[in-house]
Amino acid sequence: KDKFIDKLGTFYIVFIMAVPSLGYIFIFRAIGAAIGLPTVFDMENPTWLMYVLPIVSLALPSIANLMKWLRRYMIDQMNSDYVKFARSGGLSEGEIFSKHILKNAIIPVVHGIPSSVLFSLTGAIITERVYVVPGVGNVLTKAINAYDNGVIVGVTLFYAVLSIISIIMGDVLMSMMDPRISFTSKAR
Repeated sequence: KDKFIDKLGTFYIVFIMAVPSLGYIFIFRAIGAAIGLPTVFDMENPTWLMYVLPIVSLALPSIANLMKWLRRYMIDQMNSDYVKFARSGGLSEGEIFSKHILKNAIIPVVHGIPSSVLFSLTGAIITERVYVVPGVGNVLTKAINAYDNGVIVGVTLFYAVLSIISIIMGDVLMSMMDPRISFTSKAR
């Protein structure tokens, strides 16, 4: 069962990483249209269903990226000496997984979570155009087409501030997860 789940997860990661983002946005749009989900935002008759396809299109690449790195770090941790020592000490596989492997493997992954959220927001530029979502990405593309430099600079500044905040949040989350990292200076 575990090998099947691993193979399914690996297939998902490879599929999302191999297909260009515009390609899977249109794939998800076609699948959504086939099962009856709205493919454009209708502000006259709003429904929660019109959020499903844009959210799926933005979330799945970030999830695949996090899964890829978490899997890689977990495999590295499973082959570590301290895991072998914990097995020889009589700990169950569940205890070894939760207390040792996952705890140590998630440290580098946590640093990338805010940037994944940022990527979802900045990647929304294409998604907002495809699904006709009234958002900042749609405003940016319209401003570029209209040569509206003030709006272009404003939206770019907005994305730059979001980038800085996400980098700082990544560092803060990393320090919360890894006890070896501290923002206080020690006497040398």
